[in-house]
Amino acid sequence: MPSWKQNALSYLSWAVCLAYVGLLLSLPISNITLFLLLGCCLVVNSVASIRTSIQSSLPIQLLILFYVLHIVGLLYTQNIDNGLFVLEKKVTLLVLPIILFPALQQLPAQDKSDLLLRLGLITITSSLAFVAIALLKAFLYNYGLAFHRDYFPSIPYVFYAMYFSTGSLLLLNSIYERCPYSRRKIFVMFLLTAYSLGFLVLLSSKTGIIAYIFGLTYFLWLRLPSRRLFYLSFVAILLSLTLSLIVYPTTLNRFVELKKNLAVITSDKLSEHENFTGLNLRLFFWRISLTQLLEDKTIVTGVGTGDAQDYLDRAYEKHDLDNFGYMHFDPHNEWVMMLLQLGILGVGCFGAVYGVGWWMAKKLVNLYFIFFLWSTLCFSFSESILESNKGIVFFALFFCVLHQPSAKNLSIRN
Repeated sequence: MPSWKQNALSYLSWAVCLAYVGLLLSLPISNITLFLLLGCCLVVNSVASIRTSIQSSLPIQLLILFYVLHIVGLLYTQNIDNGLFVLEKKVTLLVLPIILFPALQQLPAQDKSDLLLRLGLITITSSLAFVAIALLKAFLYNYGLAFHRDYFPSIPYVFYAMYFSTGSLLLLNSIYERCPYSRRKIFVMFLLTAYSLGFLVLLSSKTGIIAYIFGLTYFLWLRLPSRRLFYLSFVAILLSLTLSLIVYPTTLNRFVELKKNLAVITSDKLSEHENFTGLNLRLFFWRISLTQLLEDKTIVTGVGTGDAQDYLDRAYEKHDLDNFGYMHFDPHNEWVMMLLQLGILGVGCFGAVYGVGWWMAKKLVNLYFIFFLWSTLCFSFSESILESNKGIVFFALFFCVLHQPSAKNLSIRN
C-alpha cells in the first residue's frame, strides 16, 4: 500500500470517532464530520476492495438492497418531492456500506479493537457532560433533573438513549476482552454497570432501560464462569434498578402509566376527554395504520417512498386525531413506517438485515454487533429510528463498524 494511503488508514479509526462525536452535536457539525470520514475512506479504498468487501457480506448487501427498494418506491409514489427528500435523508444507508465498510476491512486488528474501546469511552464521556450540564442548570435555574426534556439541545433524548444503551454495552465488553482478570477489572465493570443503569433511569428512557438490562443479562450469561454467579448478579441488577426507580420516581411513573387506558386502542372515534399515554397513543397509531393498509389492499408494496406521512394524516383525520393536534405525527415505530412506505417487501428486507446479521454475529461470537442489533431493534418498536438524521447515520455508521470478523479476534487479550 502506498505511504499516503497508509497514512489515511492510520487516521480512519479517529475519523470514525469524530463522526460519532458529530452525531452528539448540531446537524451541520455532524454533516462536516461525516464528510471528513467519507473523504478518508475514499483515499483508502480501491474499486477492487469495495467490490470484494460487499461481495463478502450478505448483511451489507441486504442493507444496500433495502435502500434500493426506496428508489423503486418512487415509481408509485404520488408525492415525488417528499420521496426524493426521503432518499436524500437515508442516503447514508447506501453510502456508508459501500464506502466505509470496505475501508474498515483494511484496519489492523489492534486498531479495530482500539476503535471499539474509543466509541464506548466517547459514549460515557458524553453522558458525564450531560450530567454536568443538567446539574449546572438545576443549580443556576432551579430546574428539575428531567434529562429527557431540557438538556439535549442538539439531539432528541430518545436517540441519545439509543446511543448510550449501545455504547455502554460496547465499553463493558471491550473492558472485559482487553483487560486481564483482576479485582480492579471487576470493580471497574461494576461501577460502569451501576453508572449506566442509573444514568438511563435519570434519562427516563423506558426503551433504553429495557435494552440495556437485556443486553447486560446476555453479557453476564456468556461471560460469568458459573450459573450461580449469574443468578446472583441478575438479582443484584434487579435490586439496583428497583432502588434507582424508587430514588427517581419520575421514571417509575413512566413505567406505571403504560397500563393506563389501554381500551382506547380498540376505539374507532376518540372522545375529547381521552387520557393519552405514550403507549396507548402509539398502539392506536399502529392499529389504524395497519387497518387502513389492509382496507386499501396496499400492504404488500406500501403506498410509496414519499406518501407515508400523507397517508397517515388521512387515516388520522378519519379517526378524528386531527382534533387532538396529532396531524403530521409519525407512527413512532420504524416497522410500521416501513410497512407504509414499502409494504411487506420493505419490512421483509429490513427484517432479513437483522436476522442474517444476528445469525452471523452469534456464529462468530461478535457481541459488539449483537448489542448494537438488540438495542436498535428495541428502539425501532418505539421510535421511527430511520426517519431522522440522528438515527439513520448512527445505524449505518455502527452497522459498518461493528459488523466485522469475530469480536473475540479483534480484542487484545493479556
